[in-house]
Amino acid sequence: MAMLIKDRKITSDLWVKIDNDNVSPERVDSFSILPLSVFTQDYILSTQHKTLGAWFNADIELETLTPCVLSLPLLCINVDDFNHGQIFSIASMIKQNFNYQGELRATGNLILDQLPYLHRCGINSFSILSQYDCEYALFVLQQAPAPSRFQTPLNNLTLDEKSL
Repeated sequence: MAMLIKDRKITSDLWVKIDNDNVSPERVDSFSILPLSVFTQDYILSTQHKTLGAWFNADIELETLTPCVLSLPLLCINVDDFNHGQIFSIASMIKQNFNYQGELRATGNLILDQLPYLHRCGINSFSILSQYDCEYALFVLQQAPAPSRFQTPLNNLTLDEKSL
């Protein structure tokens, strides 16, 4: 069982990750996180009454993140190998280039000491495996450096901060 850290707090997780690529979005309950491969234009249109999310690995091709997928309330980046570092790039691109406004979650094989840096890249929540110390993960996250441009809207900056 995984623990969820969202908005720098340990919280319960309403979402259920489904690993089956053959599942149909029409046949799952709301608050299901489905593999990105099951989402097509037809599925998105036929499931508008449901609250669904999509998960994908950090080595995803950006072209697969269609406007329909980016309209989902939750995108979950799964990390198979923490040595890659692709999650930092993909999270930044989703938040900065695609201006994704929903919840961006990291799950899988995470290194707890990297959570503050992932948060700076735009990740809002972390699904921490039960084998890890969730209290330590929360402590590390609360020691995060100052917010990045993803957490501070530019229109709230003073003139001096904008010129930096």
